[in-house]
Amino acid sequence: MFARVSAAAAAAALVVASTVVLLATGSGPAWADCPPDPVDEWGVCLSDTIPGDPGDTDPGDPGDSGDTDPTGPACPGAPNGVCVNDYGFVWIGPPHNCYGFPLDPQPGPDSPLWQGHDPAEGAIWSCDPTVSVPGNVWFVPNGAAVIDPGQVAQQLVEGAPFELANAHMAPPPTYHTYINYLNWMWVQQDQWHDVSVSLTVAGATVTLTATPSYTSWDMGNGETASCVGPGREWVKGMPEDAPTNCSYAYDEMKDPEGDKWTVSARINYSVGWTCTGNCGGQTSGDLGDVTALTGNSTSITVYQRQTVVR
Repeated sequence: MFARVSAAAAAAALVVASTVVLLATGSGPAWADCPPDPVDEWGVCLSDTIPGDPGDTDPGDPGDSGDTDPTGPACPGAPNGVCVNDYGFVWIGPPHNCYGFPLDPQPGPDSPLWQGHDPAEGAIWSCDPTVSVPGNVWFVPNGAAVIDPGQVAQQLVEGAPFELANAHMAPPPTYHTYINYLNWMWVQQDQWHDVSVSLTVAGATVTLTATPSYTSWDMGNGETASCVGPGREWVKGMPEDAPTNCSYAYDEMKDPEGDKWTVSARINYSVGWTCTGNCGGQTSGDLGDVTALTGNSTSITVYQRQTVVR
């Protein structure tokens, strides 16, 4: 079903490399080195070093575990920003994290490796010459560039329309509060929503989805607070003991005449991505948490309650 990876395969990989789309930037080696890493009988680089990892001080160390961020930068300075090893194999990101190449020869038309795809419409790529790991075999349409959707998703984060939270408090800036008094905090309800943005590159559509999870508050006095959700808006006429899940009490005075603090909020998002089309076998991923920038701040004046002795 599969023979030796030939020089023709390496050449084909280089041809595809000229059209690879990788949108990442950052520091790292111009090329990913193979030697002195071990090379198997097929001539494939066995290094598990992640190209461009800023923490990788010796990319050629065969003892490198590779347990670093696989979505890190590729190879800035290489042709088209594409990371290619000495054998012409193209670096493929998560979930493969390896140097990929088209199988040569390609599987027979009845091979299950095609997974229902028409052999006339593309080729089977792999980063495993023995084809022993099914997850590291994927279909690439004819003429389509090989992209890393995880890298595209990282770029989408840069331009995603995250909400810049507008901070609100009760009592409002026109009034004041006291030490040890619980002050309500919230961001506008219409700012609490999912954010989604998509980009189609070389036949692959990558969609970034960010879901708000909590609000991070800077209380102005050097302390922070966090609240699950946007908080509950204070409405005039509410009873004194009305419940809220987002409040904060100042517990000391800095100035005996009264403190005035500037308070701001930031929304934290849980971010993931999905990919359809020419995704190199990658259909989804998780980018973790992203905290957006602040919007409009508010202010609060804090006094010490005076004790009256009669």
